[in-house]
Amino acid sequence: MATLKAVTLVARVSAVDRAIQILRAFERHDEYSLTELVTLLGLNKSTAHGILQTLTDDRFLTRDAQTRRYRLGPALIRLGHLAHEQIDVRRVARPWMDRLVEETRKSVLLGTFHEDRLTIIDKVDPVGTLHVSAAIGQQVPFSAGSFGRVFLAWLPESRVDRLIAKHGLETFTPASITDPDEYKAELARVRELGYAMDDTEEYLLGVRAVSVPLMGPDGVVAGLTVVGFKSRSEDQPGEQAIKAAVSAAQEISTQLGADMAEPTEGERALGADDESTGRQVTNAEKEKVDHAV
Repeated sequence: MATLKAVTLVARVSAVDRAIQILRAFERHDEYSLTELVTLLGLNKSTAHGILQTLTDDRFLTRDAQTRRYRLGPALIRLGHLAHEQIDVRRVARPWMDRLVEETRKSVLLGTFHEDRLTIIDKVDPVGTLHVSAAIGQQVPFSAGSFGRVFLAWLPESRVDRLIAKHGLETFTPASITDPDEYKAELARVRELGYAMDDTEEYLLGVRAVSVPLMGPDGVVAGLTVVGFKSRSEDQPGEQAIKAAVSAAQEISTQLGADMAEPTEGERALGADDESTGRQVTNAEKEKVDHAV
């Protein structure tokens, strides 16, 4: 009897897996015929036909009566909207923010980008130690240090140009980047690394930070910033803070629906050798990390 139950369970999981394979195929093309899906996924034709019929009956797929081709159906639209509405970035991020504070002993801020400004929507501070203070609801300019760069780095260049033309690049400290070309070059670097650093006190004197984007299916949803005082020796574990922040961002982004399959240059540098190429992390890359936060 136990064996029979185990076989039944495997069969059910296998059927669900095939249905998921079929649905995910539509990430690549808008529509398929039965034959195309069988060829693409290597499925048995009668099995595929039965799954397609079930998905069509429940409106997860639609079938054109004339062309006999399948497309995604309205049931998925409803479920997608429900899933999107039920995702609260603060709820998803908070456990990872708590963990970041424990690992780094620095303040961790969660922010969103709206109407050309950043808004802090949550924060966690270390207990029993001096830390950088920020208020929930506080707004800061888009060009404020590393925080704003993790949002602008993934915006269309035309929108970045409009933001700069409209608001300019403010001078917060002598180290602030105010040249548009230099600023956009820094945005390109952020895209390559997967995180942004302010290790030259661009926004606040005596403060350094590392920021990471939290990605959803359509791009950057929010940003996390780990921030600490530059003068305190215990606030200098740059590589540790960056690794922890990047790792947290990957986990949060996955829960928010992002596809995190491809590692960034920075993730490969922080994770030792690149397995796909055998490339060793260069001294320059390590030095850049060691001087952060």
